[in-house]
Amino acid sequence: MYLEQYLKCITSFYPSLEIRTIHWNHFGENNDILFLNDQWVFRFPKHDESLKSLQMECAQLSYVRPYITLPTPEPVFVNTDTNILGQAFFGYPLIPGEPLYAETVNGSSASIQQHIAQNLAQFLCELHAIPTEDAPGMVISNDTAYDYWKNLFEKIKQSLFSYIRLEKQQLITRHFELFLNDRSNFEFAPAIIHGDFGISNILYDDVEKEISGIIDFGSSHIGDPAIDIAGLYKQYGSQFVDKMANFYPDLEKLLPRAKFYAGTFGLQEALYGYQHHNQESLENGLKEYV
Repeated sequence: MYLEQYLKCITSFYPSLEIRTIHWNHFGENNDILFLNDQWVFRFPKHDESLKSLQMECAQLSYVRPYITLPTPEPVFVNTDTNILGQAFFGYPLIPGEPLYAETVNGSSASIQQHIAQNLAQFLCELHAIPTEDAPGMVISNDTAYDYWKNLFEKIKQSLFSYIRLEKQQLITRHFELFLNDRSNFEFAPAIIHGDFGISNILYDDVEKEISGIIDFGSSHIGDPAIDIAGLYKQYGSQFVDKMANFYPDLEKLLPRAKFYAGTFGLQEALYGYQHHNQESLENGLKEYV
């Protein structure tokens, strides 16, 4: 799609929006992103899968935002009822901040690290406590989680093992089999989760030393809250996650599952790359296995 088409679409639905400045990020795999007037963020899906994700994200945000203290995207300009690429979009006020890089956390004082951990623990407590009865989105419950992870393992073996050296294949097999053979791993209380809780989706204000917002709820669904803990464990390490224990009740009960999930993230990225012919994702996901 071309920038002119996106702008024409926006102004046709929202003619009162005066566009003064435009910054266009069209390098993403799933969405083209327009920053308008240094004030608004507009996302246009690039393919059918990301369009469905955007539609669900918009519904999910409308549902969860009243329960959340930290800033999250607020859909203001919305056209998600269409299935036509180039016309489906939503726009929200720009949330200031930079991705919370591991280097930022590691380079901060102990007190700031503790404050960041508290901010993130509070967000997850609020998110995971939201009632699920009327929540939109996919559900991966106790009854379906075993099959989900078993099927994922089969896909990894069929699609990726030919790229992976033998000793790493054995480690991956053991990683999955230990998890799948312990039925207690499928007795969690399902909750609304972010689903992609890592560096690029956690925004940080380096001046105020505060988490400034949480973005990209495209992977949000009802599932195991340990998946969100796993995102933090993978990116920032066990010592940082331990700092959350005073602010997230029973965190230690989630950690064994979180460690398993964290050990699958690279493989999931590689599988995405394999399935979508994305060589960069394939190679990045496999770099510790080849």
